[in-house]
Amino acid sequence: MLKISLLAREKGETKAFINNITISIVFIASITLNFLIVSFFTPWSINFIVFPFDILMLGFIYTFLPIFYILIIHEKRKMSKRKIHEPSPLKILPLKYDIYRKLTHLVVLAIILFYFTLGFLVKNFFVYLLDYLPNIFSDIFYSVYSIEKNPMIFTQYLVVFLVGISLIGLLTADFVRILKPEYYPLKPVNQILREKELHMRLGPQISMAVGCFSIIILYGLFQPIGPFIICTSMTIAIFGDIASNLIGRTVGDKYKYIRNTDKTYIGLIAGIIVALVSGIIILIILSEFYKIGFLGFLLLPIIGSVIIGVLDYLDLEIDDNLTNIFLLSTVLFFITILIQ
Repeated sequence: MLKISLLAREKGETKAFINNITISIVFIASITLNFLIVSFFTPWSINFIVFPFDILMLGFIYTFLPIFYILIIHEKRKMSKRKIHEPSPLKILPLKYDIYRKLTHLVVLAIILFYFTLGFLVKNFFVYLLDYLPNIFSDIFYSVYSIEKNPMIFTQYLVVFLVGISLIGLLTADFVRILKPEYYPLKPVNQILREKELHMRLGPQISMAVGCFSIIILYGLFQPIGPFIICTSMTIAIFGDIASNLIGRTVGDKYKYIRNTDKTYIGLIAGIIVALVSGIIILIILSEFYKIGFLGFLLLPIIGSVIIGVLDYLDLEIDDNLTNIFLLSTVLFFITILIQ
């Protein structure tokens, strides 16, 4: 990631450099802080990713990388046989591709299910399976039992594993797209990328994955407030961004644009309102798992929607998939600690 950042600067793509270096710094800093927190501030004698997820992580890497390499070789041979014409990028992404692009954000909501529903089922499956295996397996799978008292710790590491393998896959693909674009085997994916994202700039999926992974390994360690804030922040950020973009494009083009950008005030207002409403709804849902005071119900959605509105208005060079999730979760995490 740092290499791609420096290459972007060498090629004069300043905006791509700013975006890439910020993503890299957030990624490196979050892993470093996670190590320090786990090493010095938490009482758990549990690894970064508990067994068996560490083994499954290695299994994924050793399976995915050869398969992806085969796809690259296949694409290389296909390119050598005939010259494939790549359509020129459009300055404005067609609406249908923008919809596809925003719908992919909803995959992040699966994290909520694994934190509060599916994760418990996975843990119970492991424990049930071990009861029928010899004791030697129980000793190997010690970490499944060592977190029996707090099932949310297991779901934390399950989410780290799932988001981690997603990040590895997305990074691998994007590295090839940027460094060897002619051999990139997923060229149809480029149709949902904006013009500025087709060269040295890390894709929006990387910003989203790094943002989610960073807050999960940082704030998810603090139970149960961490998963609660993570899920609340991601919901507000995702729905606020979707509403701002799609409503701004379909309705807002008749209204005044914000400065010299393609964003409209009607999209900005829609994003703030939807972020506020989605924040209230997710808090109501999560109140079944976590006790939320009246002040939390009042402040968190309001502050969250305001942050989304401010970031949308500023239109920073850094991808908002990163800034929305990371900044929002950081602010809400410390506010929640103060008001509890």
